[in-house]
Amino acid sequence: MTVLGDKLQAALNANSVNTYVWKGPKGPNGVQEEIRLKDCTFEQLQKFYVHCTQMLYNTDAKNPGRRVLMNIVQNQIQRCRAELLIRYLRKEKEYTPQRCLEDLRGVRAKNRELLTDETIKVYPIGNVINGLPIEFNEIPFELVMDACLDTLGVIDISHLTLNFIVKLGLYFTQQEMQQPVNKLYADNKHGLYEKDPETGKAKNRLEVIKRELKLNPAINLRICNTGLNYNEFRSMYYLKRDKYSNLTTDQLKLLSNKVLYRFQDQCELQAKQWEDKIREIKEVADSKGWDVTNGLNL
Repeated sequence: MTVLGDKLQAALNANSVNTYVWKGPKGPNGVQEEIRLKDCTFEQLQKFYVHCTQMLYNTDAKNPGRRVLMNIVQNQIQRCRAELLIRYLRKEKEYTPQRCLEDLRGVRAKNRELLTDETIKVYPIGNVINGLPIEFNEIPFELVMDACLDTLGVIDISHLTLNFIVKLGLYFTQQEMQQPVNKLYADNKHGLYEKDPETGKAKNRLEVIKRELKLNPAINLRICNTGLNYNEFRSMYYLKRDKYSNLTTDQLKLLSNKVLYRFQDQCELQAKQWEDKIREIKEVADSKGWDVTNGLNL
């Protein structure tokens, strides 16, 4: 059965190899060029392999690969939480950033062998400060010190495009649906209710959003049960490149608890697609007795 199974799997793999394609850019007529990987030369397969690898691991700041970008986003999550932590300590514990910094420096001075320049980049603050809310425990020691000094830097939001935010969808709270559009309610939240003078019924709230935020009328807003509420959507829409310390607490929480994780999910999906294509390229190359990694220094 093992021999038969191996032969069957080999036959299935051989058949699959014939179905693998590479999709190129769209031409002037809008049609995307396709080429069977089985029909490619060694040079073509190697070129495609290099492209896939770059899409995963490119370290260029303007065009990072998906795996690199996921790490960048994880660091952004931790920086948001570091800023939230010092706000929490100041508000709930009356523990100022200056006092926190002095205490952390004191802890480090007594534990130089453990808290080296390298280890503080990953050493969890929960091992130093007891009783923190669980979401703060894993913040690196170094980032908390940076937050105390207001040196967390500027958040790069170039990947959080309007298209990405729109694709997250919308799901309104009852308060948003019931509160008038021109009045603020609890915690400076914005409502979406507006009566149509002709029908006496509520105006389409998606159209109200487009008008209030001056969005392109052609943008396709959609309702879905995993979407942002209106005030979350509004918060992300008005998010600008700025210092972490200048972001609102609501923005920091929304980024670190929801939006950046959703972006990581998108990156993971895209990375999986590039990794699958690398596997296909290698399968085709193996069937021809080629090694597409030969001579490469990636």
